[in-house]
Amino acid sequence: MIPHNSIDSPSSCAKCGACVPVCPVFRAEGRDSLTARGRMHLLITCADQPTALLTDLFSRCLLCGACEQVCARQLPITELVVQARNRFPLLLGPGRFKKAAACLALSSPALLEGLVKTGISLRRILSLPAESGLRLKLALLEERPVFAPPPLAGEAAAEQADCVYFTGCFARHLQPSIAASTISLLNDCGLRTHVPAKQGCCGLAAWSSGNLEQAQALAKRNIQAFAETAGLIITSCASCSTHLLNYPDLFEKNDPWQEQAQNFAARVCEFTSFFNEHLSGNDRAKDLRIFYHDPCHLRFQPSGMSAPRKLLDKMGCAVLEPEDGPHCCGQGGLFHIACPDTAAKIFTQSSRQALHGHPDCITSTCSGCLMQYQQGLAGQGETVKITHLAVLLAELRSNSSHA
Repeated sequence: MIPHNSIDSPSSCAKCGACVPVCPVFRAEGRDSLTARGRMHLLITCADQPTALLTDLFSRCLLCGACEQVCARQLPITELVVQARNRFPLLLGPGRFKKAAACLALSSPALLEGLVKTGISLRRILSLPAESGLRLKLALLEERPVFAPPPLAGEAAAEQADCVYFTGCFARHLQPSIAASTISLLNDCGLRTHVPAKQGCCGLAAWSSGNLEQAQALAKRNIQAFAETAGLIITSCASCSTHLLNYPDLFEKNDPWQEQAQNFAARVCEFTSFFNEHLSGNDRAKDLRIFYHDPCHLRFQPSGMSAPRKLLDKMGCAVLEPEDGPHCCGQGGLFHIACPDTAAKIFTQSSRQALHGHPDCITSTCSGCLMQYQQGLAGQGETVKITHLAVLLAELRSNSSHA
C-alpha cells in the first residue's frame, strides 16, 4: 500500500502537466494515462485493486526519469511506479511470459550462457530473411567464446588487483569484445584487474519489473562476490553502474545487508568518468565523427553527459550533437519486450537524430541502448558502425600505437 499522506506520495502530484511533453511514451502514443501525471492519479484512485488494464498501463513506462527532472514537487516517480509493479501479478502484464523468461535467464549465468551458445548455433544453421526479427536478434551475438576472466584470477590475484571489473550480462555473454576491450583499457592505465567469477546480473531488470525479492537476491550475490576484493569496481554498462550504486536502496535501514550494500556502492565507479580521469588521449581520430547516445540512466546525473564527451574529445573525435537534445531509445530494460510497438516508435525518433549528422560511428555505454541501436538500425537497413564505447576506445588506441 503506497501512503497517500506523504510528501513523496502520488497525492502530492500538482497535475501541472510538466511531465507530459518530456515523456517518450506520451510522445509516441499521445495518451495522458501513460504519463507520470496519469499514473499518479491512478495510484490514488484504483491501484489498490490491480487489474489487467492497470498492470498494462504501469508496464508502459520506461523508467527513464525524464519526468522526475521537471517535477515541481520532486516526486520519486520511478520508485512509485516500481512499488506499484511490485504489487501487480507479473502474469497480468503485456509480454508477461517473455519478461518472466528474460528475468529467469538473467538470474542464471549458466542458463544465459547456454542460450547464447544455442543462439549462435541457430544462426549458423538457419537461413532467415533479412527482415526477420529472429535474425536481427541472433545477429547481436558474437562468434567468440564466452568471456573468461584474464590470468589475474584467484584469491592471491584478488589481493594484488588495483581494481575489480563488473562485466554485466551483455559484455560477459553476448558481446565479450566489450569485456576484453575494457580490460585492455584498464591495462593501458597501468591497472591490474580482477574479475570475480561468482558475479551475476546486477538485478536491474528484476527491480524494474517490480520483483524486489529477486533484485535483492541478485544484489546479495554480487555483494558477496566482490567482498573478497578491494579497490574500485568498474563496469562497462551505464545501466549496471547506476543500479549497483542504488544497492543500498534495496534494503531497509535495519537490514544486516544495508551496511554491506553501502560499502559495495561506495566502490562503484562509472565507466566514462573513470577513463576520462585515467586514460591518456591522442589526436589521431580528429576526422572521426561520433554520435554518442546518452543513456537515460546517466544523462540526468552530474557529469553524466559531460564525461563521455570529454573522453571522446580527448581521443580526438568530433562529437555530433542532436539539435533537440538527447532522446530515450525506447529499450528500457524489459520495456521493449512488453511493448515492442511503442519501443519501435520511440526508437525511430531517437535513430533519426542519431543519423542526421551522418556519423562514422554510433556509440554508447549502456548495454540496452546498444542492443536497441544494433538491432533497430539493422532492421532499417542502415550500415553505420554501432559499437560500445570501450570497443571504440580500444580500437582508437590500437590504431594510435600502430601508426
